[in-house]
Amino acid sequence: MRSVVVLGGGIVGLTMARELRGRGVEVELLESRRIGTGATAASTGILTPPQHTRTPFYQLRTLAWHSWPQFADDLAIETGIDVGYRRCGGIDIRERTMRNPQREVRKLRNSGGRVEVLTGAEIRQLLPQMVRTPEAGLRVEMEARIDPLATIEALRQSCLASGVRIREDLGPIRIEPQGAAGIHLAGRQDLQLEQPSEHRKVVLAAGWESATAALAVPPSPLPLEPVPGEAIALDIEAPPHLVHFNVDLSGFRDASGNRSIYSWIPAPDGSSWLGNSVASGHRNGVDPRNAVEPTREGHQELVEVALSMFGPGVENRITDHRAGIRPKATRHGGPLLGMWPGRPQLWVATGHYRAGLLVGPATATMVVDSMLDGTEIPEEFCVPV
Repeated sequence: MRSVVVLGGGIVGLTMARELRGRGVEVELLESRRIGTGATAASTGILTPPQHTRTPFYQLRTLAWHSWPQFADDLAIETGIDVGYRRCGGIDIRERTMRNPQREVRKLRNSGGRVEVLTGAEIRQLLPQMVRTPEAGLRVEMEARIDPLATIEALRQSCLASGVRIREDLGPIRIEPQGAAGIHLAGRQDLQLEQPSEHRKVVLAAGWESATAALAVPPSPLPLEPVPGEAIALDIEAPPHLVHFNVDLSGFRDASGNRSIYSWIPAPDGSSWLGNSVASGHRNGVDPRNAVEPTREGHQELVEVALSMFGPGVENRITDHRAGIRPKATRHGGPLLGMWPGRPQLWVATGHYRAGLLVGPATATMVVDSMLDGTEIPEEFCVPV
C-alpha cells in the first residue's frame, strides 16, 4: 500500500495524514468544510491524563499524555509554530471536591503527579479575579493546555511540507460500497482524486460527519452522535492553572446525565477561555448538527457562568465565542478505530468525543501501525458488527 485517502481535516485526520506521510505513504486529505472546523473549533485545549489504566482507552490516553511534549517539540521543529503546550496543572473546585477533598485525592493517587488539598484562603490568593468563595479544592500537577488553533495550523503546515495534498470545501463526501468488499468515494462535485478511490485505502476520520459519510456501507449506522461544545474568550488575566468547577444552572445537564463541568482556561496570549462540558443547544433540543456556529443559548449559558465566577460587567469583557461539534461514540470502550468489518479498504478513526486533542497523535500511530504492519487494535475500539 503506497497511497491513502484521509477523510477529515481535524486533529485526528491531520495527525493520521502526517503519520502516514512520515512512513512514505502518498496521502490525499479531503475535508468537506474547512480544516479545523469540527470538534477542534469547540476545544479550549485542555489535556488531562486518566486516573487509571484499567481499560484500553485509558491506556491510550496515558500513552498520549506522555507523548505530547515530544509531539509539540516535533511540530515546532517542522513548522516553527509553538502549539502552546504548557504543563500548568489544574485547580479542582467542583462541588464533590469541596465536600470531600481527601476522597478526590485518593482517586488521583495514580495520576502520576502531585495532588494537594487547598484551603479556601489559598484558592482565593491564587485566583484573585474570582468572586466565588470555595471552601476547599485540589491542586493537581498533571494537567496541561495547548493552543488548538495553533496545533491545527502546525499540523496543516507539516502535512503540506511533507507532500500531503489537502483539499477543502468539498461538500459532503459519501463512501459507497462497491462489490462484495470494496468502496468508492463520491461527492456533489468531482473529487478529482490523484488515483481512483477504488484502488486505495481510505481512512474515515471526519469526526461527527463520519456517520453520515458511511451510511450506505453495512453494518451502518456507526454508533456515533454529534455533541456541540462552546466557549467564550475573556480579556481577564489568565489563571496560573486550569480551573474546573460546577455551576447550579437550572435545566443544564450534560448528555451523560451529570452536572455540567465548566473550565476556566489560561490562553496562550495571557487572556482566558471559559468553556463547558456540553453546550446548552444539545440540552435544549436543538439538533447539534445545526450548531456548528455559536448559538444564542450557548452564549447565554456561558455569560451566566462567567457572572457567577467574575461578577457584574463580565459580559462586556467577552472577546470571542467559539463553537464546534464533538463526535461521541455511543457504545462503551472509547473511540471507533480500525478496519471496517468486511471492507479491508476502509479504516475508521473517529468517536473521540472530548479527548481528540489529547489522543489524536496516539490514535494515528495505533491505526497506522495496524494498517501497515498488522499490529492488533484492541477489540474495544473496533466497529461493532
